[in-house]
Amino acid sequence: MPATTIGKTGLVFGLTDETIGVIQSFSETRNIEKNEVRNSSGEITAIAYYNPTTAYSLSVAITGSNTSLTVGGAYAIANATTSSNIRVDSITLNKSNDAFVTLDVSATGYPNLNT
Repeated sequence: MPATTIGKTGLVFGLTDETIGVIQSFSETRNIEKNEVRNSSGEITAIAYYNPTTAYSLSVAITGSNTSLTVGGAYAIANATTSSNIRVDSITLNKSNDAFVTLDVSATGYPNLNT
């Protein structure tokens, strides 16, 4: 049953399940590189921003074998607010004798990458 929210309109509660399982947590961090030019007094006189990327981190209680997810492979993240070319950087499989099996995924989105 979805949550019932009371109060401020427009608030979003919860997450969208991923194709590999039930999402437990998700974060998205947008990054960009910069280069500064300084004059002889050390003051910045010009700046360039380039190479935007987005770092993703998610934890999922897996359903099924999730064999389609591979390190270096492409992955369409359902909860991502940017739709760039996303590549998986790392996968951590977590098992315990008193918990569900979870998968932690780190990925990077490259909006300027032509695939």
